[in-house]
Amino acid sequence: MPPLHTTGICLRQWPFSETSQTVSILTLDRGLVRGLAKGARRMPGSFGGGFEPLTMGTLIFFHKAGRELETLSEWQESKSWRTPRRNAQANRAALAMVDLAEKLNRGAEVEQDAFWALHNGLDAMEMGCLPDEALCRTLWLLLQAAGFGPFVDERIAPNQAAFDPEAGQLCDFEANAGAWRLSPGTVKVLQSLVREDDELSHEPEAWAKSARLLAAWSSRILGEAPPSWSWTFPSGLPE
Repeated sequence: MPPLHTTGICLRQWPFSETSQTVSILTLDRGLVRGLAKGARRMPGSFGGGFEPLTMGTLIFFHKAGRELETLSEWQESKSWRTPRRNAQANRAALAMVDLAEKLNRGAEVEQDAFWALHNGLDAMEMGCLPDEALCRTLWLLLQAAGFGPFVDERIAPNQAAFDPEAGQLCDFEANAGAWRLSPGTVKVLQSLVREDDELSHEPEAWAKSARLLAAWSSRILGEAPPSWSWTFPSGLPE
């Protein structure tokens, strides 16, 4: 079988041996690729000295049905996101983006929207966007790409709104006492995301609360909280 060529974002890497690595890469058109790069750390070589998380590049690999790890043959890095390496809050946001991107798309064909959601979220922080805003927008888009986007009923007044985690939608708090009560600022953020209104500004706290809500909803969908949730959201999530 001929090699496959694609563009991908390196999510994780693990040492396999002194010179080799196993990696997880979210690709533009081949889904989530987990593979073995033999001799990745050798210089010079076909992998440029190895894989680093939060980098983008051109990937060449060989696919064989039923094999747990693909055989990677070449990686040419073309982009590296530096802000998460310099800023602790951006680092936590990036780890949360990576966790959800990997878990929502594991074992499935990935829509290009998932790749671009992660790419654009990392780009936004690189250009100075608040990490909580970038995280909130990215979680929203990843959920939408996977078919799990929450339903936002704009007829519900912001000061009466709650989120029903069983139905995955906004509801009236008085009609559903078991739902998660939302602040008006959180509701307005969700409404602007539905409208794709990138020009509307919100308070930093509203972005942070909205990201917490989407993370909590993601945990319900997955049946578990991704590892990074505990340090990205140290105050906890709605239950």
